[in-house]
Amino acid sequence: MKNLLTILLSIVMFSCAANSGHTEIKTLSLGTVQAQVEKGKNQTEILKFLGSPNIITMDSQGGEVWTYDKISFDRKSSGGFLLFIFNPFNWFGSGGGSMSKSSSSSKSLTVIITFDDNKNVIDFSYQSLKY
Repeated sequence: MKNLLTILLSIVMFSCAANSGHTEIKTLSLGTVQAQVEKGKNQTEILKFLGSPNIITMDSQGGEVWTYDKISFDRKSSGGFLLFIFNPFNWFGSGGGSMSKSSSSSKSLTVIITFDDNKNVIDFSYQSLKY
């Protein structure tokens, strides 16, 4: 049993080490957009830093337009379990209520990039919201 556990752990460690150098994580963030997107960059460079767009369309002049849209949610909650244990009134179902607190927030980032006929950025805009 001990040998089987050792073998399984070794396999997991080696597979994680083998994959660690080859994985490129593309995260769409306001900082990445501000640092990497600029007029004159080509589509290959944009793909390298932002990944594939959510939507690809054509504008009225025939230029390709890429739209990136990312929405993220963050929910936090905490309860008063220790308060329940140390409050004898809660043991018998009388007095004191549940002590819990929760909060949530949302973030949205929309990036629109317009390319010319040579696949170079001619214009871009972004909007970042937090609520």
